[in-house]
Amino acid sequence: MGEFLPIARAMAIACLTVSAWLAWAMTGLLLIYALMSWRTGDPAFKIAYLLGFAVGALVLGFLFRRLARRIEQPARR
Repeated sequence: MGEFLPIARAMAIACLTVSAWLAWAMTGLLLIYALMSWRTGDPAFKIAYLLGFAVGALVLGFLFRRLARRIEQPARR
């Protein structure tokens, strides 16, 4: 059972890292969309929720990276 632990840790780190990059890419896309909405004169609430989602995606990306780094660290004893 313990022989699969390094593979499981590597998979978790890889998945969390990729998820962080995807969240950051989503942040960029949402910011571009918010900018386009602002330039076309869309309602303020639409721009507000786009910016809110962008901030949420940014925070989620940092959370994913933090979890990945925490898994990468050797176990403390």
